Amino acid sequence: MKSLICILLIACSNHCHSEAPPLMRKTLIYETTIKNLKPVSDWKKPAHGVWIASLGDMSKELRYTDLTAEAPRIDSINALGKQDFPFKESDIKYIINPDGRIMIRIPCAPDERLYGYGLQFDKTNQTSRVLSLDVDHWGKGGGRTHAPAPFYISSRGYGVFFNTARFLKVYNQISNRKDATQRPPEVDRNPPKDEVKTQPGPWQAKPMGDSVEAAIRASGMEVIFFAGDSMLEVVQRYNLYSGGGALPPLWGLGFWNRVHAHYSAEQVEQEVAEFTKNRFLLDVIGLEPGWMTKSYPCTFEWQKKRFPDPKKLTQTLLGQGVRLNLWENPYISQKAKIYKDMYPLSGSHMVWLGIVPDYTIPAARKIITDQHYQDHISIGISGYKVDEVDGYDFWLWPDHATFPSGTSAEAMRQTYGLLMQKMLYQDLFKKYNTRTYSLVRASNGAASGYPFVIYSDSYNHEEYITGLSTASLCGILWTPEIRSAKNAREWLNRMQTTCFSPMANLNAWSSGKKPWAFPEVTDDIRAVIELRMRLLPYLYSAFAEYHYKGIPPIRAMILEDGFDSANKVVIKGKLDSETNPYAEGKIIEKNDQFMFGPSIMVAPFYSKHATKRSVQLPAGNWYDFYTGELVGNNTKITVTAEGLKNRTPLFVKEGAVVPMFAKAPANSKAAKGQDLIVRHYGKKAGSFSLYEDDAKTFDYQKGVFRVRQISISAEGKLSIKTKGKSPALFGKILSVEKPRN
Repeated sequence: MKSLICILLIACSNHCHSEAPPLMRKTLIYETTIKNLKPVSDWKKPAHGVWIASLGDMSKELRYTDLTAEAPRIDSINALGKQDFPFKESDIKYIINPDGRIMIRIPCAPDERLYGYGLQFDKTNQTSRVLSLDVDHWGKGGGRTHAPAPFYISSRGYGVFFNTARFLKVYNQISNRKDATQRPPEVDRNPPKDEVKTQPGPWQAKPMGDSVEAAIRASGMEVIFFAGDSMLEVVQRYNLYSGGGALPPLWGLGFWNRVHAHYSAEQVEQEVAEFTKNRFLLDVIGLEPGWMTKSYPCTFEWQKKRFPDPKKLTQTLLGQGVRLNLWENPYISQKAKIYKDMYPLSGSHMVWLGIVPDYTIPAARKIITDQHYQDHISIGISGYKVDEVDGYDFWLWPDHATFPSGTSAEAMRQTYGLLMQKMLYQDLFKKYNTRTYSLVRASNGAASGYPFVIYSDSYNHEEYITGLSTASLCGILWTPEIRSAKNAREWLNRMQTTCFSPMANLNAWSSGKKPWAFPEVTDDIRAVIELRMRLLPYLYSAFAEYHYKGIPPIRAMILEDGFDSANKVVIKGKLDSETNPYAEGKIIEKNDQFMFGPSIMVAPFYSKHATKRSVQLPAGNWYDFYTGELVGNNTKITVTAEGLKNRTPLFVKEGAVVPMFAKAPANSKAAKGQDLIVRHYGKKAGSFSLYEDDAKTFDYQKGVFRVRQISISAEGKLSIKTKGKSPALFGKILSVEKPRN
């Protein structure tokens, strides 16, 4: 390299001391960039297993951690124990290119697997991929999605969070630098026949790189490293640093039904009555755009022709234990009462001809939250569905748009969903000491503490199941909401997946479908909704573990001990000049099952596996949820809908303790004080921490909660120890039961 630079300098000197030709200038700069790749220094350590470094100038950059719901739970992180930095500090290198890009380079071993990068719909494993992490309507495979959280986890027990709100491009083990210390050998793709066996291996279209290289165009980049004894512990530290996981009110975990967009108050009341008549449980009714005077853009004001007395409707439903959730998008119509005041606090461009408020400005937040409180919250509205904060390029503002705060259009796009969550959570619900569970269409990094669930216009069942796994790797809640179906089997399968997700949500805004739309499976659908309701004590406690310990309540199998994260099928590529000219192969992983709470594994029927499917059981004894029978240990089994009597395939760990209501309550209001039974699986002793608070306020943050530690010996003897200040949320434990079919 030194020789090359010397030759170029001599060439420049012989050019009559004039300016170097363009080609030579570019070459000199390129050689300089390789020489000047710098190690990251000045690491800070705010907690055990957490390290932070800043590159360039961060004074004008927006961090995702600036928008967290709560402050980092440092004590909880430290309780996980000390960790060593996963690299030599000098191994992490960066460069600020002449074009303004900041690139950081993080080493990877050849056998290392990388997971994460937000809500992705095609796979959890992101090894050997190039991703553009931009907020978008939804995508598959390229990184652009509703929640492209720039956080990845390594199979070697560390995670990396790129904490700057910019479009980020990541090259995962796929970019080979010419100064790399390790790279695969060259292979002749077209050798003579007698030299084929001498080649060091098959030719690769994507030679494995030795690093992750991530780049943004910004004045600065912040990067945070997390380390742990397992990938789950890495995720825990990330979630806890982001403020801990969300703890929704109990009613949020019940069954949701979003009515048709044009429904009136009278039709809403009829809908609730039909649920009661058909013996279906119901906690939340969602009103779609027609509740407003104007929508796309919005006024946030009640459409009095459809809802002449919204307070009366809201209070009537609350008396029945049913809550109202309101759809909205943030873009304000000129017909809105707040339009004039918000106009100077909005961006240069419009969305659907509505102004785009700059919610980084306190005055803008006050205008909208004052209006929301007066018109919605004060009469009993319990939450929102924040739509259209993801958007395609032709829907949202352009990248050159300007905002009065000076926040770049790029950063605003990456964080608008987060800004909406922060504003509604902190300036509306928490301000009035009332918890919410709501929906949002876009999110991003450090969002763990927000009680908002993402949904999508994508409707591929397999992708929905994968989404449950990928969301769990980066502090995001995701619902595979059900909308419609082609037949009864699809309707049942989708409903079962939905009922084991963070939000059991039927979204009939267009289809008008009811749970009983297909009579031949109505009883089966009623049964799975009732099972979810019976499991509320178990699920609510799992969310408490998310909040206090950072453990996702619904999580990917790669975070489960004993699950072979390398379990995959490799299909070698076949050369085809038209369809596969580079002979690229495929890796097929098992992403169609997930954990629900600490002990229950869900393997839904879906798509081409509608009535029969394989299930990978992790190491350790696993039992059938319904019968309690041992089904296997570290093996693959096949299950059928017929054999399970049309029920969801559920499997439970050895020694698991599962508290349940003795019978399904009509809704969460009826659930309070209802008695429990406890199931115990297998022959080993087990325990469960049953969490209880008032299930509706933020008083738990002041320590007003309690935990019943339920322990069951190998012989089935029950013992309970209670700690805490809060009155009981649930009733007494009636008995310990072995599952029965």
